[in-house]
Amino acid sequence: MSTITELKHALHGLSATELESIADWLETEVEESRYRAFHVREAQPEYSAEAPEPLFMSWEEYLAFEEQSPYRHEYINGAVYAMSGASLAHNRIARKLVTAFGAHLGDGPCEPFLLDAKLEIRAGRDQIAYYPDVMVSCRPEDRTEQSVRNPKLVVEILSKSTQHIDRREKAMTYQRVEAIEEYVLIAQNQPRVVVHRRAEDWRPMLYSSMEAQVEFRSIGLQMSLARIYEGTL
Repeated sequence: MSTITELKHALHGLSATELESIADWLETEVEESRYRAFHVREAQPEYSAEAPEPLFMSWEEYLAFEEQSPYRHEYINGAVYAMSGASLAHNRIARKLVTAFGAHLGDGPCEPFLLDAKLEIRAGRDQIAYYPDVMVSCRPEDRTEQSVRNPKLVVEILSKSTQHIDRREKAMTYQRVEAIEEYVLIAQNQPRVVVHRRAEDWRPMLYSSMEAQVEFRSIGLQMSLARIYEGTL
């Protein structure tokens, strides 16, 4: 069996992307180990994001259903998945971003949207609706009463129940939307922000110091991690 030293040596030569993947897997293993040890099970709402069987609807049925539902649901090619509620830390970070984005963008064509704004994606034969934590749209013609299309910037705030979807499924989907220039992942329990840019082939740029200035290049704004996490960490 490999020792810790041998494992560290084996990891030393891996790329940043490979290390990110291993870090994701290890984080999940640690969390599951803790739950097994203490027999903890998170409470789930009536509609659970982890329900084994999704609902199935047409796009029109989904839009009508969503207007009446007390919960938010995401839509992927006919399958409808309920979303879990966000933590206070999650909400604080999202509000900080939207406030800063709004003050920076002013009355121009670009507008930030928060949590309950639906992002409609049509890529090839796929029809998808997500609820990004924060996004910036710069095309007024791509906004309707029910959704936004073709944002320039998308931000997801990671939580235990959604981080793997955000890092993999959504990352792949957002790359297919030509208007999206940046995709940003923000941890809520530690100072960690990862920025992926189309212009840099989606290679991750990690910021982990509270003094670091995160560059939201798509909208020409810099924010320190201290400002993003103010009141949270």
